[in-house]
Amino acid sequence: MTISALVIFLLIVCICQAQTNIGAGIDSIFATYSTNNPGCAVAVVKNGQVIFTKGYGLASMEYQVPITASSIFDVASLSKQFTGFAISTLIQQGKISLNDDVRQYLPEFPKIGKVITIGNLVHHTSGLRDWPEALEVAGWRYSELCSFDDIMNMVKHQKELDFEPGSEHFYSNTGYNVLAAIVEKVTGKTFREWTSGNIFKPLGMGDTFFLDDSRKVIPGLASSYYPDNGVFVKSTDILTAYGSSSLYTSVNDLAKWTIAFEKAIDAKDTVYTRMLEGTTLNNGTKIAYGFGLETEDYNGYKSIVHTGAWAGYRTIIRMFPDQKLAFIVLGNANDNNLSGGLTGKLVGLFLEKKNNAATPAKITVSYHPAKAVLNKYMGNYKWGGGEVAIAQQNGVLMFQYSGEDAYPTIALSDSVFLLEAANKNVTFHADKNGAVNTFTFRDKPAKRFMIYKTPPGELPQYTGVYYSPELEVQYRIYVKDRKLFIHHFRRGDFELSSNTKDEFTGGIGMLAFYRDAKGISGFKLSGGRVRNIRFNKSNELPIN
Repeated sequence: MTISALVIFLLIVCICQAQTNIGAGIDSIFATYSTNNPGCAVAVVKNGQVIFTKGYGLASMEYQVPITASSIFDVASLSKQFTGFAISTLIQQGKISLNDDVRQYLPEFPKIGKVITIGNLVHHTSGLRDWPEALEVAGWRYSELCSFDDIMNMVKHQKELDFEPGSEHFYSNTGYNVLAAIVEKVTGKTFREWTSGNIFKPLGMGDTFFLDDSRKVIPGLASSYYPDNGVFVKSTDILTAYGSSSLYTSVNDLAKWTIAFEKAIDAKDTVYTRMLEGTTLNNGTKIAYGFGLETEDYNGYKSIVHTGAWAGYRTIIRMFPDQKLAFIVLGNANDNNLSGGLTGKLVGLFLEKKNNAATPAKITVSYHPAKAVLNKYMGNYKWGGGEVAIAQQNGVLMFQYSGEDAYPTIALSDSVFLLEAANKNVTFHADKNGAVNTFTFRDKPAKRFMIYKTPPGELPQYTGVYYSPELEVQYRIYVKDRKLFIHHFRRGDFELSSNTKDEFTGGIGMLAFYRDAKGISGFKLSGGRVRNIRFNKSNELPIN
């Protein structure tokens, strides 16, 4: 063997050995997904080449079909970057502008007294109510069909905004459905047709499409599941919310997208570089989100990221443009740790954390604050138009927003906790006397409040039938066993606990009652992503 042949041989051996080590490391991270349960598909792209793909767990528990790199997932909010690409393309073609009033293209859009621009939709600064929560208030169940038309009908009936356009960055799926409607209006094609013809087919993404008909048979689909009492059960996904969601694809196809994205950024293609531009709020605050992507510092590296969650699907694409690295993980096991902790460990195989890196993404932590420290934080706080309950469970600090589940945090120090479900830090602040009455989350302050317990004798004043003209839905509030409840004929009954004077919370969200000269005349309902939906008190359901 010649010296040059020997060098080539040794080089091939080294490459194969490195790939073997990488594969073993990734296998160890995702070993939690057994061959008998749902799991995930993983792809790693480096220097424009796919260097790893593999599936873990089952795409179908019913038929024992394993997940592969070709398995098709509903990637939920990962869809938004493709809607963002469509909008950026139409801007480049001179057909629309970020400053355009939405009603210029959708005259049926509600006249709420404020101008909402395409830019407001792109950057989540519009004030439009988020449809998953708003439609749930209206009586929808997550397990039943929700269509694009249902969402647009909700938009047309919205009476008030959650906030002044441009004053806040507040995530709203609805804005991206409206963007899809604008694409259809401007191009004269359905959103599925336009995205397939202008994105997926040119990139060779043959298994990728936006679902606009829930009856469609999808070959190779990874069904979604969630754990319940120690076993996995089916999580129904009958959703056609294209624009914000409902994109079906595989890690193989998404790898082609990340490769094209990286090349376009290097070439300074304006359609793509525009997608990395944030915005500035009315008060001057900079926002790093736009066009369905967020740019952030991750362990000291510039990263482009978005996650998705719907039914049992949990998904993430995280790109590192300067390092020519991209990570794609698509799951069907309702595991919130997948897009946070597990993907964080995957990234750690390739990128070491830089010194003094400011990031909330620290995953391998063994810090355990003393119980006395955690006790200082327990209580109720006003945050983001709703309320957060901070509690502890078996030495773990739990974070629960109005109307949502309680999620565990990971302690990074005595005062900083990672809410892994959101991949964001919760930072508590002590005053000069050591008392803790505030925390910061998503750059927004929260302030502690003391719960006011309404005397049982005062509860009857809140009873009655309440009707929302906006959602065309009624609820009945009643007293039973000296407790207040709210009832909906489809959703059932929720106990309401008093917080402050004339304010109650329960599984439905936060109710703030308001009065006129005669007494209680209605309430405003707020939740995780909706604010102040007005319900008027009435003796019977109004006739429209």
